[in-house]
Amino acid sequence: MEYVDDYQAELRYLNRTVDFIKNELYRLRQLLMIEKSNLLELRNAVVENAPKVPSNFDNLVEVNPYLMEIKRQTMYYNNTLKELNIFNKMLGSPYFGRFDFVEDGSDEREKIYIGLHTLRDPNTFDILVYDWRAPISSVFYQFEKGRAYFKAPDGIVEGDVVLKRQYTIKDSELKYYFDCNLVIDDEILKEVLGRNSTAKMRTIVETIQREQDIIIRDTDSDILIVQGVAGSGKTSIALHRIAYLLYFGRDKNLKKDDILIISPNNIFSQYIKNVLPELGEENVNQIIFEDFLKDVLSDCGTIEKRSEYVKRLASDEDKIESIKFKSSLEFIRLLDRFISYYERKMIQFTDIYYDGKVIYTRHDLKNEFLNDKMNRPMQKRLERIEKKIFEKIHLLRQERFSKIEKFVENYKEYEFEVKPYSRLLSIKEMKAIKNQINRFTQINYFDVYKSLFSNMDILKKLSHGINLPDDINEIADMTYKSLKGGQISYEDCGPLLYLKCKIEGFKVNKKVKHVVIDEAQDYPRIFYEIFKLIFEGAKFTILGDVFQTLDREIDVAFYDVIEDVFEGKKVKKIFIEKSYRSTYEINEFNRKLLKHPPKMILFDRHDEKPRLVQKNSFEEICNVMLEDIDMLLSHGYKTIAVICKTKDESNKVYDIMKDNTDLKVLNLSDEEIVEGINIITPYAAKGLEFDVVLVFNASKGNYKTEFDRNLLYVACTRALHRLIIYSLGQFTDFIDKSYL
Repeated sequence: MEYVDDYQAELRYLNRTVDFIKNELYRLRQLLMIEKSNLLELRNAVVENAPKVPSNFDNLVEVNPYLMEIKRQTMYYNNTLKELNIFNKMLGSPYFGRFDFVEDGSDEREKIYIGLHTLRDPNTFDILVYDWRAPISSVFYQFEKGRAYFKAPDGIVEGDVVLKRQYTIKDSELKYYFDCNLVIDDEILKEVLGRNSTAKMRTIVETIQREQDIIIRDTDSDILIVQGVAGSGKTSIALHRIAYLLYFGRDKNLKKDDILIISPNNIFSQYIKNVLPELGEENVNQIIFEDFLKDVLSDCGTIEKRSEYVKRLASDEDKIESIKFKSSLEFIRLLDRFISYYERKMIQFTDIYYDGKVIYTRHDLKNEFLNDKMNRPMQKRLERIEKKIFEKIHLLRQERFSKIEKFVENYKEYEFEVKPYSRLLSIKEMKAIKNQINRFTQINYFDVYKSLFSNMDILKKLSHGINLPDDINEIADMTYKSLKGGQISYEDCGPLLYLKCKIEGFKVNKKVKHVVIDEAQDYPRIFYEIFKLIFEGAKFTILGDVFQTLDREIDVAFYDVIEDVFEGKKVKKIFIEKSYRSTYEINEFNRKLLKHPPKMILFDRHDEKPRLVQKNSFEEICNVMLEDIDMLLSHGYKTIAVICKTKDESNKVYDIMKDNTDLKVLNLSDEEIVEGINIITPYAAKGLEFDVVLVFNASKGNYKTEFDRNLLYVACTRALHRLIIYSLGQFTDFIDKSYL
């Protein structure tokens, strides 16, 4: 009877909530129609009454009130539409959790229902559902039954959780509910994780774990660094964190344009674009890091794409020594020394003459340049010196003009012609002096970088105490020839950006208040030095997995390097060891691929073990893949990835299979993955997930280097439910022998 009464009470509460949402939807639809009608009438009034082409200021004044009112009405319409969309999303499942809380000093048992957004009855002022981001909602994610607390605006509120309950509600119907002690019960989590993947990332508000919630709600750290194993939900956490920051920051005037995501590629950007709107927030600004490099370094030459860079590494592991060196702290120290050397030894200041006299000696100019107390970039100091030179010349010319005027005044009784004498410099004089000054004030960061590799004597002289690679001569020669030919290798982009910041200066983006960097391991230290310079004053959320690094060997100490870069800031580092994406069997297989497996807690969701298929030709592999794809699609899997090591291999597989099934080769410039079959490389697949992953040709000959090992690991960790690996001949040694 107690259960029946409780169940009936839950049904009544759900029905009340659903009825409230339906009433609100009706009200909002009526309001939307009225606002749309008002907006159309207003626009028609502008067309009929306002001058079509404002010809003077009075016309503009006449039009402006119409335009302002249209803007205001459009804002009302958009806000109503946004609210309507929120209620539509909540109608099917208004809430997913509840806890009963008794605050210290009170006997009242408050029932707190948790959902996607707050539902408040305007008549009774009752809160039917609390937004998952509300301060009190943190209790649901962070505490079991018993003592608990949350941070309210007025301080810490303590009390007791006397009940925790989770619901599955679909199409406004209560399917089931149960009480639990854990933060999020494993059964709910298994059900959610067991669903098929889609072409877009989904929200995780129903299943946010305690360690994830701590990351999402952190507002104290200046720099929040998260190391998470593959499948730990890093990207989802980042997006939910953005939604929380926007919610939390409304009173602090934090807007969507104040937050920036640095995204690895366009596929990733499109994959995550639905999450924030699903959470009721507008998408924040994103930049594709590769596009940023291309824009900023466009004057240097042709920038190597990161995908081509990864392909180059796969075919020539010898280049890794050069890459390791150019991404190291030692190379940054070498660049700093070279900048200092260039300033002191390579800028050839000259004496500046005017009217036959020296007005500045080269020693005066050099001293002023080197003794800049504001630590301005090199080019800014030189521009300041140039301005100072011209100011002095104009002053001297002014004095000379005054003397002539005085002479004419004193001897005006004599009749002779005095030619006009301009107070300003003539174009010819200006050009001559400008040419003289340009010899030492025009510094190009690209030429400076080239010059570092053009003289090995200087390079080695500056490297005292720095460990240079054994093949530094070959590295320098290769780099110089590449730069001279206008070909910018990807590993040279960081150093070039660094020099650009130090020599020309970089306009600080003060508009951005928070920067989110995903795939943190892809950016060497030098890029974080640049991020710090460009986004001075901004806070950072930095998420990565050092075990998915492709171009160099790093471990978790890499995050200490980032902390060093942001010295003086409040840094917090959090490590997530639990993987949720893949089944237990796939996770166990993936962990054994690594040379030094990370500490990983495997989620207890089971399915088939990874299957290994060995064939003798590409055609045989493709034929068996086609059979497997038909079987997998018939089982209801929505997204299948065929992961090939290189783009060339992807194209070859596509050519063999295209006549027998519908599939798509994904490029980094593509807008999105599609439901069905996607052919993709491991690098392009980073951050994505698929129901099924088919790894093409994981043979001993194809995956043989440590770089290849990481590629294979990235490929296999994309699978949610099924993993099948094919090999042309003998399998790679990276696969644990127990699976062979």
